[in-house]
Amino acid sequence: MSKSIASPGSIDRASLTKGIVLLLLAFNILAVMDGLAKYLAESGYPVVQILWARFFFNAMLILPIAAWRHRSLMLRPPNPAVQVGRGLLHASGTFLLFMAYARMPLADALAIYYAYPFVVTALAPFLLGEHTGWRRWTAVAAGFAGTLLVIRPGVEVLNTGALFALVGSVAFAFYLILTRKLAGSAPADLTLSYQSTSAAIVISIFVPFFWVTPDVFALVLFVAIGAISAMGHLMIIYAFERAPASYLAPFGYVEIITAAVIGFALFGDIPDYLTWAGIAVISASGIYIAWRERT
Repeated sequence: MSKSIASPGSIDRASLTKGIVLLLLAFNILAVMDGLAKYLAESGYPVVQILWARFFFNAMLILPIAAWRHRSLMLRPPNPAVQVGRGLLHASGTFLLFMAYARMPLADALAIYYAYPFVVTALAPFLLGEHTGWRRWTAVAAGFAGTLLVIRPGVEVLNTGALFALVGSVAFAFYLILTRKLAGSAPADLTLSYQSTSAAIVISIFVPFFWVTPDVFALVLFVAIGAISAMGHLMIIYAFERAPASYLAPFGYVEIITAAVIGFALFGDIPDYLTWAGIAVISASGIYIAWRERT
């Protein structure tokens, strides 16, 4: 049976801490996957093919485990429409983000993409019944202000890549809200298998029109993207089983820090002093909200 979930008002400190740690780990390893996706895109592989690899190899890894552990639930999972819708929302958000990666630096694309906590925080009281206090609103706003220091928006930012990242952030926000709605209704690995499989099936319809035969090294990276995705999103599911969405949303900003490091290491994107100032603000907002929830 799935683990029962505490309501937002009764969540305990230990559960909240576990949720935060899991989410931080998840977004850090997902930043590595983003770097691999950008590398493959810049190597000439279509974004549709990269997206397909992410969900296909993810499903290949998690589906056998879920089928073995939850045979009776595989064909009749709880909330099947929400399960499939969540998978398609995630695929849409990821596709748009990968399209942004192909057109701009990792940290810039993620900074725009990280408008999603505003959507989660704004909708959580209405769709999830979670209380959102002014302190969390302040921390989210501070984190987003930090992202503005990273990208310093102006006319040059209003390009196709930025628009892809912004629309993708809205899709990802609704994905996170559905993740919270599903928390506790089904085992995490079963939820992840439906997410990956539904997305892989839909994308498989289109990938033959974009296919580029990979070399051995690229094939290894395609498989790695799927494996990292499986691990990261399993952690996200477990995190949302332990803490409300509005508590966890600001901590996703840590992915921008990792992306800045990866962008420098792989692509020579060197952050300037304003970028590092933005990263400091982003980190401070996460640290503050962690301290606030513990006190």
